[in-house]
Amino acid sequence: MTTWVMLRGLMRDERHWQGFAERLVASGERVITVDLPGNGRLASEPSPKSIDGYCDSVWSQIAPHINPFKGKSVVLIGLSMGGMTALALASRYPDRIRQVVLLNSSAANLSPWYRRFRLLPLLGAIMRVVRLKLIQLGRGLSLVEACVLQYTSLYHGDDLALIANWSRWRSERRTRLCNGVRQLIACARFQAPPLSSIPVVVICAADDKLADPRCSKALASFYHTQAIVLPSCGHDISLDAPEALQACLKANIVADGGKLSQ
Repeated sequence: MTTWVMLRGLMRDERHWQGFAERLVASGERVITVDLPGNGRLASEPSPKSIDGYCDSVWSQIAPHINPFKGKSVVLIGLSMGGMTALALASRYPDRIRQVVLLNSSAANLSPWYRRFRLLPLLGAIMRVVRLKLIQLGRGLSLVEACVLQYTSLYHGDDLALIANWSRWRSERRTRLCNGVRQLIACARFQAPPLSSIPVVVICAADDKLADPRCSKALASFYHTQAIVLPSCGHDISLDAPEALQACLKANIVADGGKLSQ
């Protein structure tokens, strides 16, 4: 049976899929979510300064859930930095990975830094949150999480309930500043590896304010495929367009026997 492994991005953890993994499970898929060192359940661990350095930890979370005799039974679905980690894992474990799905990801050898991490929209998100003011946001709500939502979501930047939820998660398992910097360094250094035997699906959001969609298109060209562009959603594509993303995954992921999973 195919196992879908979900990997989140920079300074995020498995909780930030915000119910999307459960949505996939409810549709009949076998899904596991993992955390990167320095994030979520692994917040106390140091984050490596190279994407390859995350592979051992991530694979140790995957291995107990898969049959070692099943062969290519794992599909990796990675958002942003999670996509980079998925590519590194596929390069390291080509006999176990069936397919890689990249969501709004990028690579240093394919795109310039100013497209991979867009600064002007970030400043705009910060200014938007400043205008809201912490008093409007309410006590106990994180300014950082409010900025993250403004930057990564097309629709949920002003969602106080969601900001409150993410603020609570931040207080429970916070990514340390030093680990955040280490993750940024790892992302900045990452170069997409060649994959000769593993198909790659590239999906990107048309209105991504963090990573220019051209980064995904460069990845698609590198892996000899076409980028699938989902309209009207931001960087956090599973938050903004869960139904469209689920349908896209169902239509493009290869299951047992070489057939699409739908």
